[in-house]
Amino acid sequence: MNRTTTIAISILIILATATLIQATQILYRSPEQLGQQSALVVQGRVTSVESWWNEKHTKVFTTTRVVVDNTYKGAEQSAVEIVQLGGVIDNIRVNVSGSLQWRPGEEVVLFLEPYEGKFAVSGFSQGKFNVKRDEKTGKAYIERPEMDGVQLLGAPSKDGSVMPTKLESMPLDDFINHALGSGSKGGAR
Repeated sequence: MNRTTTIAISILIILATATLIQATQILYRSPEQLGQQSALVVQGRVTSVESWWNEKHTKVFTTTRVVVDNTYKGAEQSAVEIVQLGGVIDNIRVNVSGSLQWRPGEEVVLFLEPYEGKFAVSGFSQGKFNVKRDEKTGKAYIERPEMDGVQLLGAPSKDGSVMPTKLESMPLDDFINHALGSGSKGGAR
């Protein structure tokens, strides 16, 4: 090989390695595992997203407030606050590969674990599902948001290739019954 080819191959290897290094590796959890391991499973709407500094001013966190429409597992809640590392404050952006993006007004189903008086999404970013509604019927469907920057360890595969992190669209009632069993409380709207 000539020198130019060797340099080009070296650059490609470095770029491929850098992409893998930036991925957050998390252990895959199926919807059933999320349902079993989560203390609270709710459906609701994001009302606010606010970033803040910790007491030592060394880390940025984001708190997302969700008004709860349905509680499928755990104690009834009128609203929940979810905390995650990273966010934007004082013109400073702290990115955490694989962290969730939140938009006020979005409708979600959340699998949650207690965290310092608030909640964290179960399975890092795996426990957040978007609710999409059919424009004609209003029927609710579940979709998993894209999980950029996440490498799911132990994810099921087909023919040796890793399954995509995006969940196929599924009716909300079917999804809840699948994840929690038919004995879940609350009805999906």
